[in-house]
Amino acid sequence: MRYAIIPAAGRGKRFGGKKQFIEVGGKAIIEFTLKPFEESPFIDKIVVVAPEESIPEMELRVKDFSKVEAVIPGGCERQESVFNGLKYIDGRCSEVVVHDGVRPLVTKRMIDELVSAYQEYGVEGVITAVKPKDTVKAVGASLEGSDFLVKETLNREKLILVQTPQLFNFEVLIECHRKAAEEGFWGTDDASLLERYGYTVVAIKGDYRNIKITTPEDIDIFRVFLNQMER
Repeated sequence: MRYAIIPAAGRGKRFGGKKQFIEVGGKAIIEFTLKPFEESPFIDKIVVVAPEESIPEMELRVKDFSKVEAVIPGGCERQESVFNGLKYIDGRCSEVVVHDGVRPLVTKRMIDELVSAYQEYGVEGVITAVKPKDTVKAVGASLEGSDFLVKETLNREKLILVQTPQLFNFEVLIECHRKAAEEGFWGTDDASLLERYGYTVVAIKGDYRNIKITTPEDIDIFRVFLNQMER
């Protein structure tokens, strides 16, 4: 049994509203996100994590997705939301895919390749990522409270920009979440928890178009890419 957890509990403070419910062509962002998981033969069940006050709206948005088993309340941070999802499905699966609810250009192909890599490498976690195109610099203290002092230029060949979906051994991921909660450690993604506790994570090639909706400008980019991609 393989579950997908879709954390979509953000309140969109930077965006100015709940991004997961923004409509494009009559469909909410979360509906675009769920479609490939609904259609993938490698996903058995889906759990969507939503802001507690928005659960009724989310349930309406996902009612036509037969694989959605439940909509559950999220936490204040993404990590808490994923942990809530893990606790909900505890004991029901051996593998779990985690994917951002506001990353609506995920495709069935990405899910297929993730599962294939997980089976091939036999590791605890597989993530998707792309190489940075721009020069990346490390910075130090801020200058006059706003700008940064440049410390060094990093080697792009040794850097990746991490995306979702990400696939994990279920027992390993929930164990890492429990340890992180006990220690008060906050990771920037689920893979960072596995890294912290000594498990192996492999990165496979993602897609530059697999963007996360973060700012209003991203909606315009989403519209363009949506017309280009086969989903």
